[in-house]
Amino acid sequence: MAQHPATQLHIPESLRQKILEFRRRLWTIKLLEAVAGAAIGVLVGYLLVYAIDRVVDTPRVARWMIFGGAIVTCALIPLALERWVWRRRRLDQLALLLSKTQPTIGDQLLGIIELADSTSEQQRSPELVRAAIEQVSQAAEKRDFSGAVPRPRHKQRALTAGLLAAAAIALLVMTAAAARNAWARFLAPWGDTPRYTFAAIEPLPEKLIVPHGEPVDLPIRLRGDAEWRPDSASVHLGSQGELTAPLTNGGYEFALPGQLSPGKFSLRVGDYSAELPVEPMHRPELTGLSARIQLPDYLERTKPLERDIRGGTLSIVKGSQAEFTATISRPLTAAAVGSDKREPSGDKFSTAAVPVNDAARLALDWTDLHGLGPAEPFGLAIIGTDDEAPSVICENLPRQRVLLDSEILSFTVRARDDFGVRRVGIEWEGLDKKFTNPAQGETLLGAGGSEADFLELAATFSAKSLGIEPQPVGVRVFVEDYLPGRERVYSPVCIFEILNAEDHAIWVTAMLSRWQRMSLDVRDRELQLHETNKALRELSAEELDQPETRQQIEQQAAAERANGRRLGGLVQSGEELLAQAMRNPEIGVGHLDRWAEMMQILKDISGNRMPSVADLLKEGANAPQVAQKSPSNNAPKAGQNRANVAGTNPAENKDEPRPPTQVPTISDVESTHHKPENGAPQDPQEKKPSTPTLRLPSTMLAGTGKPKPGDKPPASEKVDEAVEAQADLLAEFEKVADELNELLANLEGSTLVKRLKAASRKQQQVSSSLASVAADSFGVPPRSRRDLAAPFEELAETEYKSSQEASYIMDDMAAYFDRSRYTRFKVVLDDMRKQDVTAGLRSLGDDLKSGERSGDRPGGVLERELRPLGRRSG
Repeated sequence: MAQHPATQLHIPESLRQKILEFRRRLWTIKLLEAVAGAAIGVLVGYLLVYAIDRVVDTPRVARWMIFGGAIVTCALIPLALERWVWRRRRLDQLALLLSKTQPTIGDQLLGIIELADSTSEQQRSPELVRAAIEQVSQAAEKRDFSGAVPRPRHKQRALTAGLLAAAAIALLVMTAAAARNAWARFLAPWGDTPRYTFAAIEPLPEKLIVPHGEPVDLPIRLRGDAEWRPDSASVHLGSQGELTAPLTNGGYEFALPGQLSPGKFSLRVGDYSAELPVEPMHRPELTGLSARIQLPDYLERTKPLERDIRGGTLSIVKGSQAEFTATISRPLTAAAVGSDKREPSGDKFSTAAVPVNDAARLALDWTDLHGLGPAEPFGLAIIGTDDEAPSVICENLPRQRVLLDSEILSFTVRARDDFGVRRVGIEWEGLDKKFTNPAQGETLLGAGGSEADFLELAATFSAKSLGIEPQPVGVRVFVEDYLPGRERVYSPVCIFEILNAEDHAIWVTAMLSRWQRMSLDVRDRELQLHETNKALRELSAEELDQPETRQQIEQQAAAERANGRRLGGLVQSGEELLAQAMRNPEIGVGHLDRWAEMMQILKDISGNRMPSVADLLKEGANAPQVAQKSPSNNAPKAGQNRANVAGTNPAENKDEPRPPTQVPTISDVESTHHKPENGAPQDPQEKKPSTPTLRLPSTMLAGTGKPKPGDKPPASEKVDEAVEAQADLLAEFEKVADELNELLANLEGSTLVKRLKAASRKQQQVSSSLASVAADSFGVPPRSRRDLAAPFEELAETEYKSSQEASYIMDDMAAYFDRSRYTRFKVVLDDMRKQDVTAGLRSLGDDLKSGERSGDRPGGVLERELRPLGRRSG
């Protein structure tokens, strides 16, 4: 249970007041020490600056160091506040400090303060706590805490600060001006307060600018309040010696010789000394020229253009107004533009507004503070130019492509103009003028602005969202700028064949059929290469080592690699076609999956397996040849036999006669750890005589001149591996071809249905057109209907094309039935033949043609067609 605050034990009030009295004394002494220490630091710094200034001009770095030391001493005050006031404000903190100076009573005080603040201890044993507090309080009342302040130094510091303050006051009384100057230079080391001297002169420039190579007079004037006026002054010119000038009219006049390079003059007047930099300077030059251009109003730019002019020529669009600002290497006192006087501002001056129409020229002249000007006026040429046309670039916009009407084509448009792109849009127009509703329109892609010199837009094109019916259209992007009357600038025309889902499926099937034929060509080429490789495999080891055979193997490797690249290109085009098919919802997902699997297989064949076959053939072509023994013809021999086998020294037979038809040979036999084979000749030249031939030198190992029976040379092994790998990939290719044939057959079947539906829709369009014409021609006199001849002509042409298209569909359906034997297609085909669809369409076209040509009755066909309908409806 918590103790009630009224019953909680506290230290006696008398003891509390005694401890607080100790705190006040501690704060007073330590704060007095800090303030006195800060005063000592400030006064010492001031006196140092005063003392050094009497001898030399105290450098700014030294003044910064002295000022920094004074600031550091002033930091004693916040440190004392933190250490002795903030950290010694509570009773327990004071008791802890007393424990360092008076350990016995300090530790006891700290203990009873903790007991008084601890509720848990008082609850546990309140009587003991009360007894402890009373005991320590009685002992503390007898102690004197006034001497418990640690290391008090306030008296010494106060005395030192008083002495230094007295010295500063004495200096202020005796040399008021010098003392005030020292205070100013000490308290503001970053300032430019000059050093006070008793021989005071008028301020000198920071740098004396003199004409290059010309004599100049240097006047030095004493100030009116100078306390010391020396009779003479001197200027030391370095290697040029020293000049002395007497006091005349309150100053000194020095005639300085011409200067060719920068230097310093050392001036001394009484206790005043200074170094004056001297810099010879050429005439002032033009360092910058800028133009402030107000463009014509039609550009809608309210903010003027800022341009730097380099080379003295400005080209700007006609109709602008330009104001020029020249910057000179030194401040100016006068400036002029031709005969027009201009008021300079520092080292700049500006011209009046100049209208820009035709070519013009301005002459700029100026005079600097030293009275120097340019050798001749600066010429500025102004040229008026025409507003250039904008440009447009389209990225990822194909020049020609087949698109689904629902497909969204994304591309990027970048437009640029010298004075702002106004807007960017896209136009489209149907390319088939015979189409019932040819597309034509435009839409805005984005608006720029008068400040938009470059505009980049992410654009899309979707026929369905733009209301474009399936048809071939030409699409181009346009850009406009702000020049009134300028025509649009267009990008190259992109031709898009827009198809609906069914027509697109027909197109995909046709493209897949074409792609299949191309892939079969690659397979046939691979079969040819395979047959040649099998023929090479049947050759003997000696025949494989022949140079022409090795060359043929290398050619086979190159042909295999080329065929692989061709297949790789087909795979890439097939993947693009697959991507087109995937956008069409009319093509089944199962077909697409099978198609994608076949693409992966062909991709592996072209990318890995065919190059592997080519590598094997290449290795076979470059395989080492088996060492051959040259026939022994007792011809002259060159070389060494290092086999060290008895009976192999060719010198033993040197006296034998040599036939005159024999050709010398060159052969070395290297020593080896192998033992010669039994019965094998030890000399590579010991063979049966044969037709003499001149061959390249050869080197062989002893005892390895003849392969063992059944061993295959490396070339034959590589060719064998290549043939086997090629046979495997051809088998895989055949599987893919079969799968592709089945896929194509399925797609062709669905395509035939889509083609029939497309032909049906076209007839519906013809019917709608006839109905619209009938409303205008029915019951109208013949002479009033002659303007309807063109629609009849177009409809007749449409029917002729429809008859031809129906004939093609029937032929393709017959061929498809022969391959697939699907009864449903046979039933539809027989019904179309029975009704003679093609003849009916041609007859309808003839009727429309005859109705158009009759002149007096262009609506006769419609009347004949509508009469039975009227009777049936009656």
